[in-house]
Amino acid sequence: MHARLAGIQRARAGWPLAALGLGLALAAGCGGPSRAARVPAEQRLADARRAFERKSYARARAEARRALRWHPTSPAAVDAWVVLIDSYIAQRNWPRAFEECERLLAAHPQTKLYMEVLRREFQIGESLAAARVWLLFFTAKRTEEGVRVLERVIERAPTGPLADRAVYAIGEAYFRDGDYAKARDAYDRLLKQYPNSQLVIRARVRRATANQRLAEGPAYDHAPAQAARRDMEDLARMSGSERVARYARDLRDITARGDYDAGLFYFGRYSIEGGIRYMKAIMARYPDSEYADRAERILALLKRLAAEAAPEEAP
Repeated sequence: MHARLAGIQRARAGWPLAALGLGLALAAGCGGPSRAARVPAEQRLADARRAFERKSYARARAEARRALRWHPTSPAAVDAWVVLIDSYIAQRNWPRAFEECERLLAAHPQTKLYMEVLRREFQIGESLAAARVWLLFFTAKRTEEGVRVLERVIERAPTGPLADRAVYAIGEAYFRDGDYAKARDAYDRLLKQYPNSQLVIRARVRRATANQRLAEGPAYDHAPAQAARRDMEDLARMSGSERVARYARDLRDITARGDYDAGLFYFGRYSIEGGIRYMKAIMARYPDSEYADRAERILALLKRLAAEAAPEEAP
C-alpha cells in the first residue's frame, strides 16, 4: 500500500516537468512555425542588402541564406541569392560566386534576373582570367579558369548581348599571357560567329597584332641576364678579383650572343624590324663586345641594301 502511494506521488511530481518540456518543444517550433521562419522574406532581403552596403559581407550572406532556407519559393529569395553572389564577388571569391550563379540558374532557369546573373558570370570570368594566385613563392595564372567561365556564358546565351564580348575577352586573356596562337583563334572566332558585333574592328586589329607576334617569335626577356651580369660586375669591383671580373666578362658575352642569335632568328623569319631592334639593342648594351661590331656591320649592310633598292628620282 505504501509503495503504491509513493508511486502516485512521484507521478504527480513529474507532471510539471512534462508540461515544461511540452512548452519548450512548442516554443522551439514543434507545434508551429519558428520565430526565424516567421520573418518575411522581404525583411530578410532588406537586411541582407543593408549588410552588403555596410560591407558586412558575412552578415549579408547569412541573411540571404536565411531567406533562401525559410522562403525558397518567394520572389524575394532570388534577389537574396543575387546578394549572396555579390558578396562573394566583393571579396574576390570568384569560384564560389560562379558556383552560386550556376546553382541559381539551375534552380530558377526562367527567372527574370537571368541576364543579371549572366552579367555577373561574365564579370567573374574576366576577373579570373586576369587574376594570379600565390603558390608558396611564386604566382600562378588563372587564365584557364576564367576562360571556362566565359565559355559558359557563351553556352548559356550564344546569341545574347554578352556572347561576342565573352569571345573577345577570351582573346584578350590569351593575348595578355603571350599565347598569341590561342588569342588569334579567339579573335578569328568572333569575326566568323559575330560579324555584326561592335567589336569586329578591334578584333581585326588584335588578330593582326597576334599574327605579327607569332611571325616575330617570342620576345626575349633581357631582365634576368642583365641583372646577373650587373651583380657579377658589382662583385668584381668589390672583391678586386680578376677571376670574378673574367666571369662578368664571360656572362656579358653570353648575353650578347643570346641577343645576337635572337636577332638572326628574326631575320631568318623575314621579320626585318625585329632583327634590327635586336642589333640596335646589342650595340647599346654591349658596346665593347665583338657582337656589337657584328651588329654594326649588319645594320650598315641593311642600310646599303635599302639605298640600292630605293627607286631613282626622275631628273
